[in-house]
Amino acid sequence: MENKEELFHIRNEKHAIKQQSEDINHPDFYLNDELLEELQLFCQNFDPYRDMDLETKFRLQEFGVLELSNPFEITNKLLLLLENNLQYRIKIEKEK
Repeated sequence: MENKEELFHIRNEKHAIKQQSEDINHPDFYLNDELLEELQLFCQNFDPYRDMDLETKFRLQEFGVLELSNPFEITNKLLLLLENNLQYRIKIEKEK
């Protein structure tokens, strides 16, 4: 049986988070519209104080949350990712 790390790498190859292929050079935290919507839906249904199944852990790692033992830290990282993306989009709109 494969270990969790191998499963994560295999899963990431199939479901890798990809940046949009635009001419704009976005920051590292940037998520395209589809991924931002997925993150918002994930956050609406996510409870960091409950036991997490493997799929939830993989999703968190895809969004850059690697430390899974501290629910407060998980929540802060997800909120920061959402906030950074929303503020970045507002900034782009203002520059147009």
